[in-house]
This record gives sequence, structure tokens and C-alpha cells, in this order.
Amino acid sequence: MMTLRTRNLPTTLDTSRHDLTADFFVPLLTHAQRYDRGVGYFSSGWLRLNAAGMVPFAANGGRARWITSPILDARDWEALQAGDAARDDVLLRVALRQNVEVLAATLERDTLSALAWMVADGILTFKLAVPRKDLHGQFHAKFGVFSDAGGNQVSFSGSYNDSIHGTENYEEITVFWSWEAAYVPHIQATVERFERLWNNQDQNVRAFELPEAVREQILQLRTAERPYPEPEWLRLRRTREQRTDYRPNLPGMPDAITLRDYQLVAITAWFAHDCRGLLEMATGTGKTITALAASIRLFGREGRLAVIIAVPYQHLVDQWHTEAQAFGYQPVSAYQRKSDWLQRFNQQVSEYNHGDRTHIAIITTHTTFIDTDFQQTINRITGPALLIADEMHHLGAERSRVSLPASVSYRLGLSATPDRWFDDVGTSVLRDYFGETVFAFSLEQAIGTVLTTYSYYPQLVELTPDEMTEYQNLSEQIGKLINSDDDELQAVLKMLLIKRARMLNNAANKLTHLSQLLSDLGPIDHALFYCAPEQIDDVCRLLGWDHALLIHRFTAEEPNEQRRQLLADFADGQLQGLVAMRCLDEGVDVPSTRIAFILASSSNPREFVQRRGRILRKAPGKTEAVIYDLITIPSRSWYGATSFNAEQSIMQHEIQRFREFAESARNKHQALDVIWDIARQYGIEIDSDTLVFNGFKHIMKATIVQTC
Repeated sequence: MMTLRTRNLPTTLDTSRHDLTADFFVPLLTHAQRYDRGVGYFSSGWLRLNAAGMVPFAANGGRARWITSPILDARDWEALQAGDAARDDVLLRVALRQNVEVLAATLERDTLSALAWMVADGILTFKLAVPRKDLHGQFHAKFGVFSDAGGNQVSFSGSYNDSIHGTENYEEITVFWSWEAAYVPHIQATVERFERLWNNQDQNVRAFELPEAVREQILQLRTAERPYPEPEWLRLRRTREQRTDYRPNLPGMPDAITLRDYQLVAITAWFAHDCRGLLEMATGTGKTITALAASIRLFGREGRLAVIIAVPYQHLVDQWHTEAQAFGYQPVSAYQRKSDWLQRFNQQVSEYNHGDRTHIAIITTHTTFIDTDFQQTINRITGPALLIADEMHHLGAERSRVSLPASVSYRLGLSATPDRWFDDVGTSVLRDYFGETVFAFSLEQAIGTVLTTYSYYPQLVELTPDEMTEYQNLSEQIGKLINSDDDELQAVLKMLLIKRARMLNNAANKLTHLSQLLSDLGPIDHALFYCAPEQIDDVCRLLGWDHALLIHRFTAEEPNEQRRQLLADFADGQLQGLVAMRCLDEGVDVPSTRIAFILASSSNPREFVQRRGRILRKAPGKTEAVIYDLITIPSRSWYGATSFNAEQSIMQHEIQRFREFAESARNKHQALDVIWDIARQYGIEIDSDTLVFNGFKHIMKATIVQTC
């Protein structure tokens, strides 16, 4: 593969010591597939000098974009800078037609013909930059970026213009390359700067498209055959157009997918609410398929559609990308380096706005979604647009909710638990933007049909005396601050609550109990171990060394490719278990899971729903799942002591999760028996007959009654 890395580049070049054409432009054009150039002055004389590089550039499928100044007289400049919109097209068309006539009169026929062919084939695309507002002069930028097929980039900037005179003056350029880590930020800044200019996102520079009449005039200058092979995309387009059975590749329902009844009801409900609203569907019930199917129906109604999909994590971008392709989309995946996606995204938006595309799709992370460049590109979309937000509760955070685009008319929020935990403001903003829940399908409804059944075995784990002392001390401090309105004291309270929760999650006896449990169970496979960050090393050591299990940690630290491989190894049995923290809570498909061990959890109901849904996904040969939940209880030696309030607090904290898991289990009453007596001992009554959950808000209607 041709690569820019093969060039040995100096950091600076000047016209006194170097031939910029032979030493720089021709070699880089020969190895590049993209060339973006912002330059104050361009003439096709530069093309003649660099023809040795432009021909292989074109033959390699290269595409170049130039932002340059039009050659205008003083009156034209004044009119354009005054914002005389009615005269823009006329001024540019007249001036540029004169420029083309001058080119035709002064340049060699072959060079002019080559320029015309490259414009006709879309290899060269021009935009004309005119300063405005705070800038009153001309566009004098001089920078560029080369990119090859392997993602390598070389940027440069300096005084050099793309003209013959530029080679006769004393000029210099400074060069940066992407395989030098220290240069990457500079290259990225140059890429972003070009994209802002090209997409009219710089408030002080206006970029004009090349007027169609002038483009046609240029195309008439083709007097010879192409000096390079016909680009592949043109050959494929002509082949398709010549086929009588050719139909454009439009989005549609895959033949292999048949929607379930509840998915059809969900889509119908969303349309009944003007294509706005939330689908509150349990993990594992097919939110992704439902959302994509809804987009297909909307595309069919509108005839064209821009689909923006925002998901919380990078690995979910990859999962959605695969699913979207099955529906006929060719999505752009937007995360990590902007150079990998921003240019393509902006180009597709331009083509969509101009009617050259009937549909576009972009899939991004929530982090990239709120990025300024991403937001500006969304706001450029002029046709029908749909925002699909997966795990949309994340977008209710203060930093994210201000970026929800008002310009996108159609909105679909997806979450098993859309309301934000202890954040009424964020929840309200999300429901105002997306709309209310239009369809709900709870975990309880899904179990036994869409999801597999499960058995639940709570495991009581006692705190040590030292841990009980720490818990009591923390609880006393929390009690003193709980009703305070002081912001600083509330911050202290939050830290104390976190510290107390961590202490419960990391109870020392959990590892001892887990070890004994594994010994009693014998051989296991397809097992998930949920633990706290502080536990993960000890859990891995216990499983791998003490019990000789084939396991691997699964955290946010592993690269995407490694995580995909880990999931594949887990599914086919090469790994007996995965030790995970919270990165398995949302969006990661592990349907082959047959047994789960919960060593750490929080009191957030979202975590309960997500984890059970993750464990209960159906898979070939899987008839049910088994959940072992290690529940912290006070040390029995403390029963009846003066620390009763602290002990009761522990039980309330742990029973909240216990009740959620026990209620829908196959062995519900067996599970309740495990903790019944100890709960009553601490004045906590569990009324299993009235234990009901609100399917919309996941708030327990039943109460824990304190009888003391």
C-alpha cells in the first residue's frame, strides 16, 4: 500500500534550498488519497508544475479540495463584503467566467484539459473564500493536509501560494507528520480549521460553491482524453446506470428480521405522537432493531432522511454500525480522531442538502455528540432529520442537555430506565425534548418470552467487627449532615455516602464466601462476575489462581478490539468467565451468560434492570440463568447492640436490590425465605404479595415498613 510514511520529510522547506514541486508536492501527491488546501491564490499553472504528482493522485482515486480566493475587482469585493446577497452569484459568476477565459488563453492545452477533467470527475473541488464581518481584507491562508489510505497525514503551512510565481519568490513551509506523536495536535487543528472553512462554520469567512455556469465552462475545456484512468466510482456509477434492473440502494427492512408484536406497537405509538417520544424497553427486548425499523418507516414516509444515532460508549457505535448496515444504511462512525470522520460527515451532509443523497446516517458517542464541530454539522442539515438516543438518560447531564439540537424535528429516546437517578431537572429536560414515554415493555413482561427465566440465590455475607465500627461512624456523620442546606456540607455528605457504599461493596468476607461458593458449585462456565473497582484484582487472583478458572477482566481499559475478542471467547467457551465492573451494564451483548455473581452493586434501580436484562438474554442451548447475589448484613455478634440504627440502615440498603431480583425469580419464595427472618429482626417487613413495580418509572410502590 502506498503510504506517506515512505517519505523522509524535513521540518521546513524553502524555495532557496529546495524545489518545492519536486521535493514535496509531487512525492506527497503520488502517495496521497486526500489533499485539502487552503490558499490565497491558485492558478492552473501550479497544476502544470505538479502534473507528475496529480496524475498518479487521480489514478489512485484521490480527491482534492481547494479553498481559495476569487480574483475580483475592488467593487466586487466591496459588494461581497457588504453582504449584498442578491448579487453574490452574479458577481462570482461573471468574475470567474473572466478568469476561466484568461486561463484558456494563457495555459497549455493539455494542462487546461487535465484541470477540466479533474473538475468533471470530482477529483478537484473548489470553494471560494471571502472574508466578512470582523475581517475586511482577502483570504490569504496558506496551509494544507495530505492523507493516505492508511490514515497517515502530513500537514504544512507557510507563505507558499499555488502558482508559478510562488516558486519564483523566496517562500517557505513548515511540515508536520502524524507518525510523530508531538505533531498530532497541530495536524488535528489544521484538519479542523479546514473543515470549519469548507463547511461555512467560520463566522468571519464565507465559502461559496463554484457556480454551475462556471463549472460548465471549465468542463468545455476538455480537449483531450483523460491523462489518468477513469476513477473507480465513475466506472461503477456508469455500470449501474446501464443496468435496466438497477435500483438505488435504499434503506429497508432486512429479510431476516421479523418484528415482534410489541415492537410494531411501539413504532405505531411513536408515529401517533408525531415521531417524538421515549421507548421504555427492558434490556434485551430489541430496542436497537425497533429504533432502526422506526427510522425505515419514517424514511418511507418522508422520501429522504438524515439519521443521527448517539450512544454512550465506543463499542456501542460498532454494534449499531453493524445493525444499521443490515437495514441498508452506510453509516459514518464518529468517535476518536476527527480526521477519520468529520470530513466524510460534512461531505455527506452537503450531498444530502443538495439532493444528491436520499439518506445519510451518522453514529457517534454521547461525548462526540456534544462536541462543537459535530453540533455545527448537525445544524447544517436542511432536510428531515431523526435523532435516536440510546441510553438517553446519559444526555440529561448538565453538560450534555444544552447540546440537544432544536433543529432536529424527529426524536426517539431509548432506555430501560429513562429517568435520571436523583436528577429531576435532567429528567425534565429530556422528557421536554424527546417527549413522554409512548411505549413501555418491562423486564417482568419480557421474562419467559423475550428473555429467559432465572433462579435467584441471595448469599448473606457478614461485615467484620471493624467494618461495622466504620459503618456506624460514617452513618453518624451522615445523620448530622443529612438535613443541611449548606452546599459545602452537602458535598461532604455526598462523599460520606459514597465512602459508606464502597465499604459495603468491598466487604472483606465477600471473597471468602465466593471462594467457598465456587468450591461447592464445582465446574462452571459462561459466568459473569460483577465487582467493585477496588475488588477486581483480588477477584481475578481468586478465580484464576485459587480456582484455576479461565477468566479475563472486562473493563473500560481494554481496547475495543480486545473486548470484542473477549466476548467472542466467552461465547464459544474458551473463557469460563468475565470479571467486570460497570462497562457491562449498558449495551454489551453477552447472551451466552448462564450464571452471574454480584459482589458489588449500587442502590440505583437502573443498575438492577440493566444487569438482569444483560444476564437474561436468550442464547442457543440456554434454558435459564442463575444469579448469586452477595448481600452484606451486620455481624451477628452485633445483634441487639446499641448500633441498631446502623445495622438497620445496612439492611435497608441491601434489601432494595434483593427485592428487585427476588420478585421475578422462578424460586421467588425460596429466595425470600433466605432473608425474611433477618429483615424482620431489624424492623423491616417484606410483603411479597404487594411488591409491585411501576413499569414507567421503576419506582417501588410497595414500601419497606419500619415497625420499630
